[in-house]
Amino acid sequence: MEKDKLGLGLFLLMFVGIVVGLALFQPIAQSVGSATNTEAVVNQSIASIVNGTTQYITNYKSLSNVVIINGTGVAIIDSSYYTLTNNVVHNGALSVSILPNAPDNYTSAWKVSGTGQPLTYIADAGSRSMASLIVIFFALLIAAIAIGPAQEKLRDMFG
Repeated sequence: MEKDKLGLGLFLLMFVGIVVGLALFQPIAQSVGSATNTEAVVNQSIASIVNGTTQYITNYKSLSNVVIINGTGVAIIDSSYYTLTNNVVHNGALSVSILPNAPDNYTSAWKVSGTGQPLTYIADAGSRSMASLIVIFFALLIAAIAIGPAQEKLRDMFG
């Protein structure tokens, strides 16, 4: 009788462990995904361009492969008409600053495109690899919880 109670307790422990593990697995994997992947920035608008007034893109901490076009989408803004600075603290968070210095015919709204590092992005390659490994080991732990005790139970039942 005690052995049956132990079996039921073990089953409940496995069940709860698997349910909790699966419930936590998805958000952990998603947060690792956002921390290890860059994003395409397409036509991020800067509405008011005033020479000498810094504009900020606050959704990203860094931009690369930047292309800026004017508001009508007709002309590419030459990189000599602005200074782009990554990892700038603005309102307490990292952002990208753009300081325009363009002729009057290029001071309408601008659209910025490029490859962005989200605010949660892990810049160090080794740390990105470790974050991915955490997800893999977490998945292996869930599998071990599910398979390990079940193997013992089957071994007890069938000899």
